[in-house]
Amino acid sequence: MMKIYALCAVALVCCLASCSSVQTLTFDQLCPATVSFPEQVKNIAVVNNMPSTPEAKRTLLTLGEMNGNGKKSAEMLASALADSKYFNQVMICDSALNTTGLSGRRALTQEEVTQLAGELDADIIFSLDQVKIQTERDEIFYPGLPGSWSVIKAKVTPVLSLYLPERERPMNIIAKTDSLQWDASMAPSDRQMQEEAASFSAYMLTHMLVPYWKHAERIYYAGGCVEMRDAAVCVNENDWQGAHDLWQSLFEQTKSKKLKIKSAFNLALASEMQGDLLQAEKWLKEVEKRVTAGSDEDVIRKFYAEQLAERMKQFPHLNTQMSRFGNNF
Repeated sequence: MMKIYALCAVALVCCLASCSSVQTLTFDQLCPATVSFPEQVKNIAVVNNMPSTPEAKRTLLTLGEMNGNGKKSAEMLASALADSKYFNQVMICDSALNTTGLSGRRALTQEEVTQLAGELDADIIFSLDQVKIQTERDEIFYPGLPGSWSVIKAKVTPVLSLYLPERERPMNIIAKTDSLQWDASMAPSDRQMQEEAASFSAYMLTHMLVPYWKHAERIYYAGGCVEMRDAAVCVNENDWQGAHDLWQSLFEQTKSKKLKIKSAFNLALASEMQGDLLQAEKWLKEVEKRVTAGSDEDVIRKFYAEQLAERMKQFPHLNTQMSRFGNNF
């Protein structure tokens, strides 16, 4: 939903200011994980502590509640964490630890954690306790369509416990619920559903455990004078210092109020792209002093101010999490 919101907001702002040569910029932004680990946590082990499940159907989909496949889910999570290259080593124990036959979660004992950590040479144990899948059929109505659209929805909830050998209880238990959707005529079988849930769970949990990249959108002014157009060429070539210098010179020399607003706004973006978020905030305040409330420029400023505030809120957590790499990101 956040991705859709961001794209819609960019489209709205561009429509509002189409006459001002507003351009959209897309880039990869590193985002912090939900959980932070000390730098000394370098080797991790993912273990399959999920309840055993009967053989999944290959041709039919069962509506209602089912458990994910523990072996497949643990493998997918370990693979995703290894691909992130955040930890030095990612080990896996995909043999089922939960042999009780019970469907609920089972906590690991400190003795089990200590033994697993020793055998797998791990600083911390990631115990995948459950991947719950809730499927249902639904009818979706869209304005303008003569009928409804039949879909299959699946709510997927992975549960992961984090254990340190020296502690008796988990240091953290994380869970997240999100949904998948298919056209009813193309619904997966139970076996395929478990595989989809395993991949989706790994995706959700990895974003909670390690910093991750996401596509981000920004907008900037690219027209109105020669300097603006030249700076836009620099942006296209990823030369942010060159663009910054052109916008700085324009801001200092122009007597046009609109060009001062646009160059100050662009200087905020250049500062952000060069990693100086505090300076970006200062330039946005320069814009705020000059814009007319409710104008197109004010709408654009507020939109960017929200994006920048969210990134500034995340930055301390990201700095802490990336300190093991010398904050080289």
